[in-house]
Amino acid sequence: MTIDLNAIHTLIEGDGERSFLLLNGAGQSLRTWDHAVPGLLSAGRVIRFDVPGVGKSPSPGAPYSFEELGQAAMELAGRHGVGDLVAIGHAWGARAAQVIARDFDVAGVVVGSGGGKFPPLAEPEDMRSLYVLDVDDWSRRFERAYCALDFSARHPELADWLFRLVRETPVDRSVVTGAMERSPVDSYWGKFECPTLLLYGADDLVGHSQHAEDLHRLLPDSTLVYIEQAGHFVVAEQGERFAAEVLRWIDERGL
Repeated sequence: MTIDLNAIHTLIEGDGERSFLLLNGAGQSLRTWDHAVPGLLSAGRVIRFDVPGVGKSPSPGAPYSFEELGQAAMELAGRHGVGDLVAIGHAWGARAAQVIARDFDVAGVVVGSGGGKFPPLAEPEDMRSLYVLDVDDWSRRFERAYCALDFSARHPELADWLFRLVRETPVDRSVVTGAMERSPVDSYWGKFECPTLLLYGADDLVGHSQHAEDLHRLLPDSTLVYIEQAGHFVVAEQGERFAAEVLRWIDERGL
């Protein structure tokens, strides 16, 4: 299928020779990155968008593949004269970022909380809270599956912001799950050669350490960093630290 670029809700911030292309987690809006973007802006332009069927981008009415999403994302970025491009994906978006790294010439890729290769450690009923909102104790279930232990107790305002964002973002679940079905994980998992930063929450029960270690083994040019007090939603729980690790990596690699 063809993704209509003109229908994609996009936010472009900053400038410079380097650009960061952000790819959101499953069913998440571009605002998931709000706490990471300020740090990234110190090193270049930031391009973020709602994928078709999520947030303010209308549904195309049919599932698309990560290949089709990656092509659209790169065309979208190309409209803004990106220069050196670093693709940064979170969770579901980390799958799209790996496809982009496989299919396009990018300066580097950041895989944040990338999963899908191995079974999650979180309870299935808790994981359903990502899409099923009308369940008892929704916040507790969501936090238990996707956040670090005691996240809401340690950061009540941040947790309230994240929980509301997840609950209020419109999602066409069929296009989100359809991408995973149309692009099998083995078709892109570790199958690229560009410099790679693997950023994982130390308490992630979904994109857990087995994923991180396996990718690190498969990708010779990779750096693996675990972020403490962060679960699967590391970009929201520890956004400033996430950005700082990206900046440290591009500086060390001269990207």
